[in-house]
Amino acid sequence: MNRQVLAVILFATAVRAVLSVQLELTSVESYLWLCSRRPALGYFDYPGMIAWMVRVSTALFGHSVLGVRAVTILASGATVWLVYLTGRRLYDERVGRLAAILAALVPLFFAFGAEATPDAPCLLFWSATVWALACAFSGDSPRWWWAAGVFLGLAMDSKYHAVFLGLGVLGFLLCSPEHRAWLRRPDPWIGVVLALLAFSPTLIWNARNGWQSFVYQGLSRFRESGFQPAQLWRFPQSQLLLLTPFVCAGTWGIGLWTLGRWRRMDWRSRFLTALGAPMLVFFFLVIFTRPVRGHWAAPAYLTLLILSAEAVQGGSVWGRRLYWGSAAALAVGWLSLPILMSTIPTPQRRGWAALGARVAERKPDFILANEYHLASQLGYQLRMPEAWEQTPAGRPSKNFPNWWREEEHRGKNAVIVIEGRRYPQELARIAACFERVGPPEDVVVPRIRVLGLGEDAKFSILSAWGYKGPAQVEPRAPPSDD
Repeated sequence: MNRQVLAVILFATAVRAVLSVQLELTSVESYLWLCSRRPALGYFDYPGMIAWMVRVSTALFGHSVLGVRAVTILASGATVWLVYLTGRRLYDERVGRLAAILAALVPLFFAFGAEATPDAPCLLFWSATVWALACAFSGDSPRWWWAAGVFLGLAMDSKYHAVFLGLGVLGFLLCSPEHRAWLRRPDPWIGVVLALLAFSPTLIWNARNGWQSFVYQGLSRFRESGFQPAQLWRFPQSQLLLLTPFVCAGTWGIGLWTLGRWRRMDWRSRFLTALGAPMLVFFFLVIFTRPVRGHWAAPAYLTLLILSAEAVQGGSVWGRRLYWGSAAALAVGWLSLPILMSTIPTPQRRGWAALGARVAERKPDFILANEYHLASQLGYQLRMPEAWEQTPAGRPSKNFPNWWREEEHRGKNAVIVIEGRRYPQELARIAACFERVGPPEDVVVPRIRVLGLGEDAKFSILSAWGYKGPAQVEPRAPPSDD
């Protein structure tokens, strides 16, 4: 075992755990906590893997922020180890070590690889698939294809982005003459069958629910979008920040170099590029039609990090210094972050808990918020799955309509919570669903300020009696980027 890699995994795990104790869940994590309280084979906006992991995590470790994230934090450590194993299997110990340390420390993986969001399991099973394929192509048992198929199916159960990994494998086999013969052997096709079996929970849920999730994550993502010139630099800029400039430049440089000299490159370089490039090319094309979040392409970089680590280790001393210097600076930064967080006043770091406590005082049968982030946060803070966005008011979004049963809530009392800026626009629709609504209580919730910048959040809280249903029901809200 490589002690340096293990030490970095333990370091990253400890820092993530401390930060989880200091901070609250993000709104998306709170929403996924709500999903975990209603176990299913799938969900409207995500496959089921992250909800299953949160369910296991909270069953083992409780419902604190650390308890919700515990399994994904451990999964992130396993991801780093798999990157190390893949680099070592394809090249040598030095390449695997550098790639793993970067996978543990660059912001893209340190932040998104451990939150209780679909990125964490996707990164885990993506890296496991690449490792299994590296073993198969390096001369180990052909049955590694079977393992790769299972891992690929689980990656698809985590995030639909994993389809690009399957496309990359197919592209590599078609474009690598010495590996094309695998297409005539049974093991890769057995892997395909196993991948479909592992992915079958998501397929079954979609078949039973009108293919909701596929439609939502497919063409509907582009219906409300449009080209904005700023997208042309915002996404590349986000990659520089999330990977750090030197690592990003090295990763893209070696990837483009391999594509440009495809036939003359070693098969391992072609293999890693084929697995990572399709996703990156896709998202760079998408920016001409809609905004793209910086972390969406994270799995592709896991693969290309190994390739860039090999290029750096075999290149000039300055390249190695820049990469190791970036890693050292990141380690110092992550070590300092919990100390900096401890200087932020507690009320700013516990704003959602304060709002939840004010709502709990009213002892509602259920909560009705004006949007899903707010509903999710209140549901988690009160440990109350009966927290809803505007589905009870006839304006459904996300997975909430699949859970809502109007007849079970008629006649019940609720607490309405509306974000301050939207109070006048949203109140009439929501209030019309009840026999009587009390006067508003305005609440100011402190939020974290950076260098004194930022502003507190304002909410209006109202008691409501006798839910009677919405006057009209609108189509489900269009997709969001969360």
